[in-house]
Amino acid sequence: MAPRNQGNHGDSNHSGSSSRNKRVAHLDKDSEEYRKHRERNNQAVKRSRNKSKQRAQETQAKVAQLRAENESLNAKIKILNKELSFLKDLFLAHAGATGSRNLEGIDLSFLNEDAHAMEESPHVKAEQM
Repeated sequence: MAPRNQGNHGDSNHSGSSSRNKRVAHLDKDSEEYRKHRERNNQAVKRSRNKSKQRAQETQAKVAQLRAENESLNAKIKILNKELSFLKDLFLAHAGATGSRNLEGIDLSFLNEDAHAMEESPHVKAEQM
């Protein structure tokens, strides 16, 4: 099978109408109109490539920022899990030291208040955005 028009580098999704392409193809390469057309096209290609490069750079920067944030949050999770484990052990040791008392009479709502206060922390909210 014969290759397609190599002027488009195999890209069948080029922009512009076919009548315009035929008109430009028949222009004398030394003509002013052809030179202006090529200059406009070159500028459009340059803008497109710059825009694409900028989007790629912005995406890479966002990925790096999110990875750093993720690492920070994972480190915070590890610290909080260690703290939670320590506090649970401390609580159980204290509860065990008081004998086999029934814990139903003890108000443990303060444990939930600390967790709730941390969720409402402005620092935590800012990191979630």
